[in-house]
Amino acid sequence: MFPKTESQARLLEMAERLATQFAETAAQHDRDGSFPTENFEAMREAGYLAAAIPEEYGGPGHGLTDLVLAQLALAKGDGSTTLSVGMHLMTTGTEATARSWPAEIRERIFRDVVENGALVNNIAAEPEMGSPRSGGRPATVLEPDGPGRWRLTGRKTFSTLSPMLTYFVSYCAIEDGSGDVGRVAVHRDRPGITIDETWDALGMRATGSHDVVYEQVPIEDGDIVSRRSLEKNREVMTGGGAWFPLLVGAANLGVSEAARDYAVEFARDRNPGGRGRLAEIPYVREQIARADTKLIAARNLLLTTSEDWEQHPGARGQLDSQVSTAKLLATNTAIEVVEIAMRLVGGVALQRNQPLERYFRDVRGGLVNPPIDARALENIAKVALDGDEPGSIAPRLD
Repeated sequence: MFPKTESQARLLEMAERLATQFAETAAQHDRDGSFPTENFEAMREAGYLAAAIPEEYGGPGHGLTDLVLAQLALAKGDGSTTLSVGMHLMTTGTEATARSWPAEIRERIFRDVVENGALVNNIAAEPEMGSPRSGGRPATVLEPDGPGRWRLTGRKTFSTLSPMLTYFVSYCAIEDGSGDVGRVAVHRDRPGITIDETWDALGMRATGSHDVVYEQVPIEDGDIVSRRSLEKNREVMTGGGAWFPLLVGAANLGVSEAARDYAVEFARDRNPGGRGRLAEIPYVREQIARADTKLIAARNLLLTTSEDWEQHPGARGQLDSQVSTAKLLATNTAIEVVEIAMRLVGGVALQRNQPLERYFRDVRGGLVNPPIDARALENIAKVALDGDEPGSIAPRLD
């Protein structure tokens, strides 16, 4: 997709410029498992962190399509940075669209992002519960501590961006006798917050997805983002949404585009024994073409889906299966394309001083980000089989 507006083009150019910069240190951060603080300072200075903040709060008001396009480009430089900043962008972007937070909290956080480069992420997964998308009741508890006051206690896992987060929007059980669950916006400065540096993963090693431990953290009524019954929360958590799956898909697919570019350059330049370039071998040409066809299809579906979702808000209920398909295709295509690149490059692909082995590890992270393949396929089948009439793959505007 070509950029369709000047604003979209400017954001894409920013992402491409940042990607070139981030590529210089991506391997070192991956090797060390260190958080790329300097990348986030660069994105803060460039204004990338505020990209999804609406104009009424002082931001540029970029929508989902703009950010899918930008994230595809950014991931070619550093997959970990792209995935982690994507969590911030999808949190702010989702709220910019849904307007589900109390107005005072939205104003406070959005202004902080624009003016100070604050980072925010939804912190929900736990050691026993895993992802909250299953509708489970969290072990993290919010207990009354006097009128308008509370205390938050628990442990959260997979807390991406934890080394630099300003706001931890945390899922918890509200223990006031109501049986409700909710989310609270916890500022980093509150006492009782500890980052337990547990993140030592196969891929996406520089996302800072450590455990966050809350020990009697003071919370006020004005920090409560939402509260509802567990049953109602299950309905909300299993409902459709596009920001998370499409930005996760973009991060992984962008990494595989970098792998494709590496393999193409390798094939064009490699002339083993002076017997001719790899690019002239029919098998090599066929495999590069296969990789490109997969990438073009997955990339176009991501962007088409984001445009449909953004431009037709009244029809979003019809797009659940398309969103699931776009994420599933993007993450699985990323794995397939990197494997094609590794087979073509051969033994060099296994070397730690070359990027392909990092790409190979990084793209596997998308398989465990919601919706996982099984849940995505379940969602797609539900549309087709469970309604009063057979569902169609072609959405219709009324």
